Amino acid sequence: MSLRLKVYHLIENEQSRSNASRYLNLFLIVLIISNVTAVIFESEASIRAAYGRFFFMFELVSVSIFLVEYLARVWCCVERPELKEHATWRARLRYVIKPIAIIDLMAILPFLISLFFTVDLRYLRLFRVLRLMKLTHYFKGFNIFMTVLQKEAKSIAAAMMMMMFLIVIAASVMYALESKTQPEQFGSILHSLWWAVVTMTTVGYGDVTPLTTGGRIVATFIMIIGVGFVALPAGMLAGRFGEELRERKLDLEVHIEQALADGQIDPSEYKTLQELADKLDLSTEDLEKNISLLKKEKLVGRCPLCGR
Repeated sequence: MSLRLKVYHLIENEQSRSNASRYLNLFLIVLIISNVTAVIFESEASIRAAYGRFFFMFELVSVSIFLVEYLARVWCCVERPELKEHATWRARLRYVIKPIAIIDLMAILPFLISLFFTVDLRYLRLFRVLRLMKLTHYFKGFNIFMTVLQKEAKSIAAAMMMMMFLIVIAASVMYALESKTQPEQFGSILHSLWWAVVTMTTVGYGDVTPLTTGGRIVATFIMIIGVGFVALPAGMLAGRFGEELRERKLDLEVHIEQALADGQIDPSEYKTLQELADKLDLSTEDLEKNISLLKKEKLVGRCPLCGR
């Protein structure tokens, strides 16, 4: 096994369940969370004044580690199954433009830029908080969620567009009904948009409320409609999320059944199933559970002594 492949198994491949890989992933998860925690505390002026040097050194060490991690991922990305068919330079180019690689780059760029250019610290901290998105490397649920978003993008976009139409209509109606009574709150459609947004999304801060009878009647209907429209995208995502998991597990089960056709799974077949499970963002525990269940199903109706 080459050094590059070893590095790939260490930081990228879920199948290599070695202790070194587990400890490295755990260390990086703790480092990411610690960085975000440091950004939160550093935003307090009194804490920043007392521990400013510590925060700077911690940021320097963290960025150095993230930089080494990013370069290692770019170097060994050519070992990814989906990139092996490409030339080395093309494989790396295709990897660095992936969303997950861009997130890794964003984790280190703000600090490096601040060393050479004057940057507003508020925006610098904002980009540092985005390091939380690096956790998508270590939790498969994020990848499944992104897949669900991509597949339901058109439906969600349609629901959001419909909500925007209703917000504009609601703001226009309330402007017509309330502008004379409350010129400061509903003096224009632009002013009315704030009320329409917080009412349609069922937040209802109560800082702006209609006073006329017509305005209250319209507001009642808007609140009722808002309950349904806000819940619609959430219901679509929840349903599609469960469907996506079922489809992936069913796909894995089909391949397991094919591997069990001769009654057992040899090491090469198991490795293929592991690669498929990794591609489907399913854990090894899911794979083992499905294999165990399908083996029991195959034994139903057979003699427990001879297996016939």
